Amino acid sequence: MKSKIFKTVFPAFALILAISASLAFSPVNNDMAEDATKITTAYYKNGIGIPCPLVTPVLCQLEFVENQACTIQVSGTDRQLFLIQTQNSCVTLLYKCQLPE
Repeated sequence: MKSKIFKTVFPAFALILAISASLAFSPVNNDMAEDATKITTAYYKNGIGIPCPLVTPVLCQLEFVENQACTIQVSGTDRQLFLIQTQNSCVTLLYKCQLPE
């Protein structure tokens, strides 16, 4: 009876333990934390009283970067990108994503 348990249960337990240990000691993926701050959809101002058009995909962030507003070219003109569209206006300026050092 004991040998049957060891032949079936022990290998299964060892396999589960090995998988758990390999996941527990794997390196942390630091890109996940960085991806949380990246913004991939934005809006730009298209004129006074006109709703802001949606732009996707973009790569912007909320954190302030001096003199580096996130922009996109529309009909040959650079337009600043914003996070939120309210009624006929855009708010919360976005900035270019910084490359990891």
